[in-house]
Amino acid sequence: MPTALRAHVCERRCLVLGCQDFCGYYDWTFSFLREHAGQDAVEKYWAKAVVDAQQHYTEAGRAAGLRGLYDTWVQTGDDEKCDWTFTLDEDRNVLRWDMRQCPSKGHLIKNDLYTDEDYCDHCMGWALPLLGEIGVEVTAHEHNHCGQCWSEIRMKDQPFESLASHVGDINITKDARWDNGYIDGWRSNVKLPLLQEQDEATDSVDVIEHWFADANELTVLGRGPSAVDEWTAQHLSGAVIVTDPTYASRDVYDDEPRGVLMGDNSPALAEVAKRFLATPEERRPLLMHMYLPGAPMQPFARYGLPRPVPILPMLVRHKLYQHQSFAAYPTTGVFALLLAAAISGHKRVNVAGIDLYQHPTDQVYVNDQVHHGWPAQHSEACDRAAIQCALTHLDQRAQVHPFLRQLLTQPA
Repeated sequence: MPTALRAHVCERRCLVLGCQDFCGYYDWTFSFLREHAGQDAVEKYWAKAVVDAQQHYTEAGRAAGLRGLYDTWVQTGDDEKCDWTFTLDEDRNVLRWDMRQCPSKGHLIKNDLYTDEDYCDHCMGWALPLLGEIGVEVTAHEHNHCGQCWSEIRMKDQPFESLASHVGDINITKDARWDNGYIDGWRSNVKLPLLQEQDEATDSVDVIEHWFADANELTVLGRGPSAVDEWTAQHLSGAVIVTDPTYASRDVYDDEPRGVLMGDNSPALAEVAKRFLATPEERRPLLMHMYLPGAPMQPFARYGLPRPVPILPMLVRHKLYQHQSFAAYPTTGVFALLLAAAISGHKRVNVAGIDLYQHPTDQVYVNDQVHHGWPAQHSEACDRAAIQCALTHLDQRAQVHPFLRQLLTQPA
């Protein structure tokens, strides 16, 4: 089971499930449907099964329009302990909500759960068809996958005015938490491209595939000392993927990489932003990030950076990663290798700078003379398993640094 059920004892001494206890099972169900029946099946499930369970909204909207939806959603928020504000302005023909902390996504984050590749999309997945039945349009919606979102809806074919400039500090986009995560957005019931000025794809997997489509070869550079030795210099070719400290400092790779994988607790956001924003747009790399549910949230937008594209949907779709709650997860360099395995197609992948903290120099990183050992959130066993998974997926298309190849033949 993806999460343990909690039970509460009510006054009549019966066991009652809390409304958030189902969220882990929703997450698992969406993932199961995607894997075994495809994306269309998930969308049909949202539009039929979930909509059928939300008919009280349909009835309220038919009976009293936006006022009926307002009353019903406010009651739902009270029942589910939502930290949100609903604002109704019937003169402007708009109903807006600002979610400060979604209890559903919050449950997954709190319990370090990540099974489906995009849990948050299910809200628009059921709301759009349901509201469409009663003549209501979602004029705008955005969520940051960290528990914050906002929407504005209106009755179709009537004049409408946004409330964004009328709700003051209630507007969640003014909250510091809005700087976290990556944004999925809708306008007039239509999902927007993830990188609106660079790619028409709404799916992060397609965005990453398109970005590396013209590369015949990929090179993954970790930050271990082997990243700067002679073997690596001879095999450094194709589209290069580095981690954020490398991009900030240029100590491992001084040229312009094709992609930068931002770490889970980046110490280099300011330096990354300085270099990225000073680089001509046509030479900027694709910024990417894991967005692990239990890892510290990174305020990318606060530094003026575009929000990195998520990589976990691609890894989950290719069965290269399965998140384990409150367990060790791969280091950033190993996540970069998993990513390269997922996007490689028939490309060759060169791998260097992943030394499992066992390089003969006793250095952890190229610029670090002190051996700190494994960070608490990582482990050698986890990295080894992930590396083997990536190499198996790549089959004979991986050129691995001899030092790492030797390490993998030895017991942990």
